[in-house]
Amino acid sequence: MKIPLDTICVRSGVLCPRCKRLIDSGTYAQSEVDIMKALLELEEDPSNKFLREASYFKSYYVDSMVIVVIDVSDTIPQSMLIRLGRTLSEKLGLRVRVIRRSQDIKTFLAQIFAPARIQGVDSVWTPDGDVQHIIRISRYDARVLPFKVNQLENLLTAIFNEVYRIKII
Repeated sequence: MKIPLDTICVRSGVLCPRCKRLIDSGTYAQSEVDIMKALLELEEDPSNKFLREASYFKSYYVDSMVIVVIDVSDTIPQSMLIRLGRTLSEKLGLRVRVIRRSQDIKTFLAQIFAPARIQGVDSVWTPDGDVQHIIRISRYDARVLPFKVNQLENLLTAIFNEVYRIKII
């Protein structure tokens, strides 16, 4: 697995100056080192050999859950990512959801919102030049959202550095 920090630093827990600088600057959090270490350990398991070609991107903490975003081939089925999330949950003692990084925003959002379905994504340009994205979800699917609406809005704003709003219709 490709990780942004040095493999030796992550496995040993002692960070070199470059890795320490990445953590101190806020690019990565100290808690992400534990996730990277767990992913490196799981990579050695024969059932997770797809992790050898994967790349770690970022982890986001929402409430009592961790969302781990990895860059993995589209040929890997979603069921393997779900199984990886369960294994990471057992290893870290946290609820973990593993999400495939995608260039298509709607595909990426669908993984975060699962099992709820997205009705549509609209972009609104404000007079001051900012962009605000509105995600429409049916009232029926709003019951099965993985997080509260304001937590999802904050998460999406942190991931994409743009304003996201969720509208329940």
